Amino acid sequence: MKPLINNPGFVEALTDWVEATKYVPPGGINFGLGDEIGSFGGGQTLFSFSWDDAFVAAMQPDSPINNKVGAAQLPGAMKVWNRKTNSWDEGFNQAPFFVWGWAVGVAKKSKEKEMAFDYLCFFANEANHQADIGIGRFGVNPFRNDDFKVDVWTQIGWDKDIAQSYVDTLAQMEQSKNRVFPLRVPGTFEFNAALATAAAKALAGQLSPQAALDEAAKQWEDILNRVGKDNVRKAYAVGVAMEDNKQ
Repeated sequence: MKPLINNPGFVEALTDWVEATKYVPPGGINFGLGDEIGSFGGGQTLFSFSWDDAFVAAMQPDSPINNKVGAAQLPGAMKVWNRKTNSWDEGFNQAPFFVWGWAVGVAKKSKEKEMAFDYLCFFANEANHQADIGIGRFGVNPFRNDDFKVDVWTQIGWDKDIAQSYVDTLAQMEQSKNRVFPLRVPGTFEFNAALATAAAKALAGQLSPQAALDEAAKQWEDILNRVGKDNVRKAYAVGVAMEDNKQ
């Protein structure tokens, strides 16, 4: 089992990211999530690639770009790196990225399980959920079946065509068999930290994208050896099945 994070596909992706930093707003390279939500929701940036929060913020009544935005999947690419043939496959490819969201639970050792579950039911009931999904900073994104209906959004003031673009985008992503989920395997936080550090070095101009990802790949091999390749392989297979819409 060998990390592929430094193959030509990932290197080109990081190279594109480095190039894209020329077009971020002032200070954008250091934006946190709240900064990004405020920047796009406040009409200061052209595009937002994030959770739904920034788009929802842009659609709030107090936003200067209220009902002047649209939703769409990431544009994809016209070539894909084939790791089996070690060459580029020409042709359009689109891979919707699903970021894991919030989850709630009650601790097994809780002395007030019923009270805790009662609160969670109240917090996520239909009325509260309907109010929360229309406020960007709340971080509550669609998950109910009704959230994929246009009238849920027009009821809170969204233009019908914009609402349609939003729910259509969500539905198309959900139905895709080429989805990508974040890594969820033993050692996930270590893998992500190594990759984040490498990407930051490339974005800062300290290393080339290839050198940065070579460094990350070496660290990934060390992490693999520490947590166990079989453990990672088993967990990774579960994630791939979900990405392919097989579970």
